[in-house]
Parts: sequence; C-alpha cells; structure tokens
Amino acid sequence: MRKILMLCCGFALLSACATPYQKAKKETAKGYFDTPLQEGVYDVIFNGNGDTSAKKAHDYALLRSAEVCLENGYQTFDIVSKADHSTQDGYMVNNILVMETEPKINFVVHCAKDNDLTFSAKEIKTNLRTKYKLQ
Repeated sequence: MRKILMLCCGFALLSACATPYQKAKKETAKGYFDTPLQEGVYDVIFNGNGDTSAKKAHDYALLRSAEVCLENGYQTFDIVSKADHSTQDGYMVNNILVMETEPKINFVVHCAKDNDLTFSAKEIKTNLRTKYKLQ
C-alpha cells in the first residue's frame, strides 16, 4: 500500500511539470514551432513532454495556429491537415511498467483576412488563453 501511495504522489508531482506554452528553438524541441509555407499557409507544431496531455498539446497547437494568423493580419483559419506524431516509451518503477507518451501535434493551417473560414482566430486565442490561464 505504501508503494502505491508513493507512486501516486510521484505522478501528482510530475503532472505539474508539463511543457509550458513557449516558442521552441527548433522544430524538434519542446514547445511550439511554426513555419510559413506560402501566403496565408503555415505549418504549426507543438511538442510536449511526457507530462503534457494529448488534449493540452492539441489545444496549444490550435492556440498557436490562431496566434500565427493574427500576427500576420488574418482573422479566420481552417486546418488543412493535422497529424499526431506522438511517441511512447516505457520504463520500470518498482517493478511496475510505466508508459509515457510525448505528444507531437502538427497542423497545416490556411488563414484568411475575412470571416469566410471555420475558426475565428481571435476567439480561439481568447478562449484557450483563458482556459490555460496564459497571459
């Protein structure tokens, strides 16, 4: 029972260490990374660590997509393609196999200056920043 309690406490402490919403220095580093592909089209990636949930990584990729559009003068966007390149690894802790997933979400987004596309960049940005208590 004591081992289980210690293991649960360890997981609780680790859950506070998820990858923050930050710019990555390169495409494979933890955080977000974006690349313009052509006029109004951007490749957006969010790489999380083992303590970042798949949902949070997806939301952070969506948030960065909205911000990229707004930063470049666009109002709305669509996700043209999306891919999940998450990796999974396992390790032993006290003879218990622990599986860890590092989420990697990749969107290609098409932005527009008018309100013709699916997502409002401003609303997505506001709602997700509020949800995750980001400045």
